[in-house]
Amino acid sequence: MSPRMIFHVPFVLDENAGSASGIRPVQMRNAFRDLGYDVTVVSGHSKERGAAMRAVREAVRRGETFDFCYSESSTMPMSMTDPNHLPLHPLQDYAFFRELRRAGIRVGHFLRDFYWAFPEYRRSNKFPKREVALAGYRWDMLNYPRHVDRLYLPSAGMGAYLNLPASLLDELPPGQGWTEPTPGPTSGVHLFYVGGVGPHYRLHRFVEAVHLARSGGVDVTLTLCTPVDQWNAALPEYAEWISDGIRVVQGHGAALRPYFEASNVGALMVEPEEYRSFAAPVKLFDYLGAGKPVLASEGTHAAALAAREGWGWSIPYDTTAIADWLTRAAADPTVLTDKATAVAEGRRRHTWRARAQKVASDLSPR
Repeated sequence: MSPRMIFHVPFVLDENAGSASGIRPVQMRNAFRDLGYDVTVVSGHSKERGAAMRAVREAVRRGETFDFCYSESSTMPMSMTDPNHLPLHPLQDYAFFRELRRAGIRVGHFLRDFYWAFPEYRRSNKFPKREVALAGYRWDMLNYPRHVDRLYLPSAGMGAYLNLPASLLDELPPGQGWTEPTPGPTSGVHLFYVGGVGPHYRLHRFVEAVHLARSGGVDVTLTLCTPVDQWNAALPEYAEWISDGIRVVQGHGAALRPYFEASNVGALMVEPEEYRSFAAPVKLFDYLGAGKPVLASEGTHAAALAAREGWGWSIPYDTTAIADWLTRAAADPTVLTDKATAVAEGRRRHTWRARAQKVASDLSPR
């Protein structure tokens, strides 16, 4: 008989998600299945979760066993993930965790982010909804130490911002799901950026640097994959630098493969801010899985990790500094090829399956 585990998320799983918040839980669920677990999913809006929780409780009372429960947070407070965002059942999920633990089933929960604690959140969300949401986030923080055995974070650095016991916290970064690296150009620098543009994803110096390098005859191209509505809103800020060699596309999942194959460097050259000092972008590991070294902005966790592990480069978010690096890398192919061994080793170690295996090792019965 296959081992069993409970997979809990306070929202509807999206099998075709294009954003990191939707991609990660589906990948983790699939990874537990790949490890051989019979996965009991507790997901959906509060009514659907309530029914699934009752079914699990009844199974436990009948003597059925589960090795552990793994949960992931939403971008919203746990109690406010229904379409109306009203906290109608603030105790439901934590009561479920409490009952599981009383039955000897350990609970691990992944905390997706802590963006709500930063000034940018207050500036971009209006009263009174903002204050209701903040109360919900604080309620979650109060309950984690009481009702989970392990609180997983995208990076260890995030723990410094949380007023929680260090013994509760552990790092569980994103993983990658590529079976094989993709091919790519063997000359020049061909950059691929996947992500947002706008107030929280400022790429101005990066795009300007690509334009500057191309204007000087450097063999460099840039493909930006970003939502069309965000790009249309941001275009006036970038229009002066958009020319031949810089293209904007849309897509997610398998539709991105041609763009990966047309690139040889993954880009995370966003303007640094305090939040990015611990944020662990899913796309960092997606680039790694596709076999692409990563160019990232100095002052971000992504850049520090890529440089430390040898997967890429940490470059100041400055037009001249970026353009100078592009010029050197385009002129000397070994700048990129020297990263190949570290990238290959990194993509082997940092899979979604490896993340699920860590959770299973942490939470399974001793």
